[in-house]
Amino acid sequence: MPSFRARLIGGLVLSLATAIVAQAQPPKRVLMLHSFGPEFGDLYAKDMRVQLSRQLPGRLELYEEWLVSARFAERQEDAAFASYLNTLFADHPIDLVITLGAPAANFVQRYQQSLFPTTPELLTDVEDRRASGAGLTPNETAVAISVSFPLLVRNILRVQPRTSTVAVVIGNSPIERYWVGQIADSLAPFKNRVSLTFLNDLPFTGVLKRVATLPPGSAILYILLSPDVEGIPQDEDTALAALHAVANAPIFSYSDAYLGKGIVGGPLISSDEQGRETVSVAVRLLSGEHASDIRVPPISLGKPEFDWRELKRWNIRESDLPPGSLILFREPSAWERYRWQIVAVTIVLLLEAASIVTLLHERRRRRIAEMNAHQRMAELAHMNRRAAVGELSASIAHELNQPLSAILHNSEAAQAMLHTASPDLPELTDIMTDIERDGRRAAEVIKRLRSLLSKTPSATHEVDLNEVVREVFEFVAPQAAAYHVSLSTSLAPQPLVVSGDWVQLQQVILNLVMNGMEAIRNAASGERKITGGTTLVDGASAEVAIEDSGPGIPPDKAQQIFEPFFTTKDTGMGMGLSIARTIVASHGGRIWAANRREGGAVLRFTLPLAKMERGAVQTGASQADAAVGSSRVGGTFDNARFDTASQDLAFGRGRVHG
Repeated sequence: MPSFRARLIGGLVLSLATAIVAQAQPPKRVLMLHSFGPEFGDLYAKDMRVQLSRQLPGRLELYEEWLVSARFAERQEDAAFASYLNTLFADHPIDLVITLGAPAANFVQRYQQSLFPTTPELLTDVEDRRASGAGLTPNETAVAISVSFPLLVRNILRVQPRTSTVAVVIGNSPIERYWVGQIADSLAPFKNRVSLTFLNDLPFTGVLKRVATLPPGSAILYILLSPDVEGIPQDEDTALAALHAVANAPIFSYSDAYLGKGIVGGPLISSDEQGRETVSVAVRLLSGEHASDIRVPPISLGKPEFDWRELKRWNIRESDLPPGSLILFREPSAWERYRWQIVAVTIVLLLEAASIVTLLHERRRRRIAEMNAHQRMAELAHMNRRAAVGELSASIAHELNQPLSAILHNSEAAQAMLHTASPDLPELTDIMTDIERDGRRAAEVIKRLRSLLSKTPSATHEVDLNEVVREVFEFVAPQAAAYHVSLSTSLAPQPLVVSGDWVQLQQVILNLVMNGMEAIRNAASGERKITGGTTLVDGASAEVAIEDSGPGIPPDKAQQIFEPFFTTKDTGMGMGLSIARTIVASHGGRIWAANRREGGAVLRFTLPLAKMERGAVQTGASQADAAVGSSRVGGTFDNARFDTASQDLAFGRGRVHG
């Protein structure tokens, strides 16, 4: 077995030898002769150039000429062009001549003996009727096309069943006049179905005018517009575009080179197949095969192909097309064009929708939880009020017992006076007045008790905080007397109207006062004092302060006293101040606690004033302060004072003394 190194050296030597042999071979000279100008009839020449260069790399010299004179054959100008070619290639013999189109093929055949007597010739883009095997010399072969004009018309009638006129667009050169006769003869079987109109004898402007004014039920069969047509643009694509722009009927043709440039489509000659076959035969000829040994069957109309845009323009349904038709230039749908964007947006929308549903569900759960918490807090607040009333029950009983006892004694006195011979009517009137007063007093106690114990839903009204503080202090006065606690108030001179629930605000103040009494009940007798005060803050808020003379709040407990279930009592639930904070927060205020410098604690809370009262409070505050300034003592107003001595009953006029 040879070593790897030996194989590598052998391969390099072989490659080098092949390269040297290739360099030693002379290049192949190919003449490509076009029938028309550079911009006409070049349907597949560009592709053919590329393929030839690829298959003969470094060994191809390609020359191109355009047989413009072929359009004027009747003037005998071909001879001058033949002389030009003979002079041009006298010292550079051609290895292969490739013609494109029938005029170039006719020219080469006519001048073969004088120009290229032994050079192989490849005739392309010619109709099979013009390049049949019998008409070829031994040095000639062809890649021909076979166009079935009846098949083209049948395609028109299939997709446009109401077609009654076919306008044939073709030039007026000798070759094209020949094809006018061929087309007319091949379509003779359709003479009872459609009428043919040939536009070969018109200038280009005339052609445009005719295709723009065709009668209903017309179709256009485009064959070719050659450069000798008067007024035609310099290139065929521009001419076809101008035709397409003004045509009032669909355009059909025979070659797929025009597909995408304005024709509807149908069975078409494949330009790709023409190019491939031409290059294949050219390589075989350049490789030494004889032209007479190469015979290629003509390229026929192939699988139907259609332009989707033209189908839409002329309202041709896809269901009317031949089976197996290929539809090109279809505009992508929104889904095809923006598939990933749509998917991404859909995913985002679904995620957002899921988030929204989740948030709504969580919001609903939160609202239910808030409602449940509110209900539980209301229940707890009610229990708190009942507990407070329980603590005050002895004092309440005593407060009720005083007016009831007075009523009883005054009733007995009235009965005794009525049994006398001459009752003292003025005295009886005074007794009845006292009974009415004491009855109202008892009813007021019961009313306040029922209000505090009520379980009705909270209702927001305009509430004067001064009145709430005054009522609570009156309510707890008996209990304060029992604890030997001195109560006093220092109320603002003007009404402090807030929006809130009377009972709930009453409960806040009651809880603060009861906590204060609990804190000082064991203090020395001279130090048991609770003061309630109200003040206006910044003209927009009302502040309530409950001060006591107790031991104050331990510094490490100041932040915890408002937490649920926190208590410093031996028998407390720890909910009083927590409930107070909840009620104050629900009214838009805040509550806090601090120690007084002179001893004891102060608990304060603020509430926003009712909007309609803010202006009146601000403008009237200074006047009210001036009016009561003489009663101010030590910065407080001693508007009310409750102690044990003030609770004795006095029925008046020496009737009953408690």
